[in-house]
Amino acid sequence: MKKKALIYSFGAILIFCFASFANAQDNKDVLAALTKYDNVWNKKDQKGVDAVLHPSYLYFSSTGGTTDRKRTLEFLISPKYILTFVERTEISTFGSDNTVIVNSRWKGKGTYNDEAINDDQRCSLVFTKAGKKWLLLSEHCTQIVTK
Repeated sequence: MKKKALIYSFGAILIFCFASFANAQDNKDVLAALTKYDNVWNKKDQKGVDAVLHPSYLYFSSTGGTTDRKRTLEFLISPKYILTFVERTEISTFGSDNTVIVNSRWKGKGTYNDEAINDDQRCSLVFTKAGKKWLLLSEHCTQIVTK
């Protein structure tokens, strides 16, 4: 009886360790996808961004609007969109199964249509697993306002 209990306990520990490892690996893979997204975005690499975005990607703006994948890619390559500084910090993740949400703070400076960009935003990025690849399904950024 003790031997059976020991075998079951050992099995449960193995399952727990494997689940923890898989979750840690998923977080590592999602953060790699986030880094790739940031790098290709900052280079205005349309093909690179296209490879990271889910076909149903949707951006929710801090002003209440939405931008679909096609318009996002058009915006990215516009010569009127110029970034001179970008930084993503305060990164954390949470989620389950095939969905991970990345919480971050994104700062950006530049211009769009000759108007200044001076963003300091809290962003949530929703990644979903498609096969073995993590794709960005949606993104929502809200301007951080100090009182």
